[in-house]
Amino acid sequence: MDDTGKLNFRSALKLFFSFSVGIWVHAIISFFSVPIITYLISPEEFGKATMYSTLYSLLLVLVMAGADQSFMRSYYEVDEKKRAELLWTSLFTPVNLFILVSLFLIALSGKLSLLLLGESGHPIGLLVSVSLITGIFQTFNMTSIRMQKKGFLYSVVFIAQSVANVGGTIAYALLFGRNFYAIIWGQILANLISFLVGFAFEHAHLLPVRINFRLLKSIWSYGIPLLPSALMWWLFSWTSRISLRAFSTFTELGYYSTALRLSNVMYMICAGFQNFWFPVAYETYEKDRENRKFFSDAAHVISFVMIIFALLVIALRDLIFLIISKDYKPSASVLPFLLFSPVVLSILAVTARGINFTKKTYWFIVSDSACVILNLLGNYLLIPKFGARGAAVSTGISFIALFTIESFVSMKLFPVKYPILKIYSSLLFFIFSSSVATFVNNALVIYTVVIGSIVAVCAINADLLKVGIKEAKNVLKRWPPTSKMSK
Repeated sequence: MDDTGKLNFRSALKLFFSFSVGIWVHAIISFFSVPIITYLISPEEFGKATMYSTLYSLLLVLVMAGADQSFMRSYYEVDEKKRAELLWTSLFTPVNLFILVSLFLIALSGKLSLLLLGESGHPIGLLVSVSLITGIFQTFNMTSIRMQKKGFLYSVVFIAQSVANVGGTIAYALLFGRNFYAIIWGQILANLISFLVGFAFEHAHLLPVRINFRLLKSIWSYGIPLLPSALMWWLFSWTSRISLRAFSTFTELGYYSTALRLSNVMYMICAGFQNFWFPVAYETYEKDRENRKFFSDAAHVISFVMIIFALLVIALRDLIFLIISKDYKPSASVLPFLLFSPVVLSILAVTARGINFTKKTYWFIVSDSACVILNLLGNYLLIPKFGARGAAVSTGISFIALFTIESFVSMKLFPVKYPILKIYSSLLFFIFSSSVATFVNNALVIYTVVIGSIVAVCAINADLLKVGIKEAKNVLKRWPPTSKMSK
């Protein structure tokens, strides 16, 4: 930030890079690990691991009870010396809820195994409990680093998490068995290792360990109303996988999950932007609430970049699937509509912030609920006929609806002149390309449509391209940088 509270271009670029370098490395690791894992683990076992992740993600949302969001929202409102106290006060509720949930998990382990995996005898309750406690501390670990804007440390921790996840999964598959346990233990090891790496650098910021019960009331008042919204968001995110379990097979679920993992390349860009954006957005709002153009420009840039990148991924998907086990080839046609999630979430990171700024977070419950109903209906109609492809289409359409609801509500609460027409026009070409890539088998037709869509999106955003080209020329003129000798 400069003296006026505005983020200059170079500072923004440096901050974005510091947060994103770990995300990019993770994307590379994930991309090259997927082929290895698909050769080691069958689609059916992959589907079983997905059902485990479904339960884990639900329970993590429940035990968090919005405390991590409260921590993030309150971070800049408390004195720097009291941020350790804020952290431990925020952790109080999740840790106590974890103890209660774990007792039920262990007691009901046999029934959970039968429900999720179709067979008893698996220690699901104990495994989920271990995942939960590591997930709680890892979530707060990453959030604390993120809010301190320690981008490079965040990247180091994220890389450690990626390496541990992939390494643990492959090691278990080779040493103990090529089954869904490999993916579970990879996740647990990733949470543990990344927390320890973060703790090694950040332990000084964790003291003193103190619970402020007056502050706890504030944590509850902001976080607990977010819980219904978080639960609806969980249901929205996992509806397709649950529906595939109900209406299809573990194999189709495996295809969907593999395509989803490949779409993580886009998710990594989305995550990198969000990690950079949220602290900047909150700080900018607190310092200069009339700086609306800052948000409008950010929405224009991120929407253009993400849609173009998604179209390029669709164009290159056949090359990606050449290195994946042939058992997973049907996943190629599942991928296009799954790219809507990271694209829309990146745009909403900007256009939906008015809901957070004005603390009218109940609107997230409304938007998520509407999209859950839409996604359930889409899954019911499409999965029996199209399997994983139908689930992906339903998910993509639901995310477009989410963007529409949250963006327009946000603009009512915090008026900003976002380039909505340009965003929707670009999304229409993205939808058309994804539809062709999902249901048409002719590669020439797909490439023609995607390339045409890229040209059209560039034409729609020609003004932004001109500014980008001008900035690039200015950077090249100053390269290589020269340093002045001090007198």
